[in-house]
Amino acid sequence: MILQSLCLVAALLTVQVETTFTVEYGGKTYEFRIPEQDLQKTPVWAPDQDNPPLSARSAIDIAKKEIATLLPNGKDWRLYEVTLRPVDDHWVYLVQFLEPLRADGGGQQLSKGFEIVVLMNGVAVMPRITG
Repeated sequence: MILQSLCLVAALLTVQVETTFTVEYGGKTYEFRIPEQDLQKTPVWAPDQDNPPLSARSAIDIAKKEIATLLPNGKDWRLYEVTLRPVDDHWVYLVQFLEPLRADGGGQQLSKGFEIVVLMNGVAVMPRITG
């Protein structure tokens, strides 16, 4: 009984906390998971600092490279929005892109967009892709 209790405690201690951002596109699900240990390795944006440790321009450049590798036509996606999102005492960038307008769609937007998560250390979060 004691051994089972110790195993349960050990299992609970090894459970990792993570933050997940999810994007659905093209019949696939992209889960951008940020384990707590990875988040803790990023610079903190201190309240007394005017600007975050990573500039928005750098985050955009990193996200553009990432979407170009993730999606077949990723280099053609258009930048739509850059958001700073707090995660506990750290921050991440959510860089959203809109799909290229399709000639056969009458120029209308056919998807909700695609979001890339960029950490303050300049690392784009690699998604787990299912579907």
